[in-house]
Amino acid sequence: MEILIALHSGFCVGVERAFRIALETAEASKSAYMLGNLVHNKLVVERLKSFGVKTVSDISEIPTGAKGILIISAHGVAPDVYEKAKGKRLEVIDTTCPWVKKAQKIAKEFSDEGRLVIIVGDKGHPEVKGIVGWSGGKAVVVEEQKDLERLGLAPETPVGILAQTTQPEAHFAAMVSALKKIVGDVREYDTICGATTKRQSAAIELARKVDLVLVIGDQLSANTKRLTELCAKTGTETHQIETVAELNLKWLAGKKKVGITAGASTPEWVIKDILDKLKKL
Repeated sequence: MEILIALHSGFCVGVERAFRIALETAEASKSAYMLGNLVHNKLVVERLKSFGVKTVSDISEIPTGAKGILIISAHGVAPDVYEKAKGKRLEVIDTTCPWVKKAQKIAKEFSDEGRLVIIVGDKGHPEVKGIVGWSGGKAVVVEEQKDLERLGLAPETPVGILAQTTQPEAHFAAMVSALKKIVGDVREYDTICGATTKRQSAAIELARKVDLVLVIGDQLSANTKRLTELCAKTGTETHQIETVAELNLKWLAGKKKVGITAGASTPEWVIKDILDKLKKL
């Protein structure tokens, strides 16, 4: 059995940066709080907790006057979070991905221009919620073309459209095209992360060369989910797993070539565990 690894997989630069900063903060402070999950990977979150980082879902959970450190996740947050942290006298360590920062900035600019801000992305994702906040809370989130049609936009409505950073390029392009058939004044900005595009292209290329694809990453990870969907669309058998414990040996029966790719929030040690297991077989 031959094992092939996608050219681009595992921690992206943004996640690696966030994890490094969070670890350095945890080692230097005994009162560090993490707002939500640093990234969508349970093992990464557990690693930080082992260093004493406390996870909170809202700043209100942090005692007033705690004088601790607030770690903002790579997904970013809305502007009001910074104000709340200031009110509690918390030092803010911001690990927001630079690509997400860019999307936040564009959303604010569109909103300041008086445009309806449309975000192509997953409605419940923390990154998307944060971007909505930077639009002044006025942005609408769409996932499919039918969502655009349901908005009931007047043809003269000025619109600004951008994307969650992990969206597939082809999907965003299709959404922009569909929007331009509804309204005439459209400003578009491709805010999709360059690493995401490379990762997705590499995964598709890999899937076309192998008999089985294993996509490694947390079930909550949006970019890992996209990789799984894209690989499956090639017609190659595809399975997403979080750890080596989920590797089903029955999948390997009769397979000559097995491909490995991993989401941007998947740590190297998890990928290594799975590769070691496959090599032993």
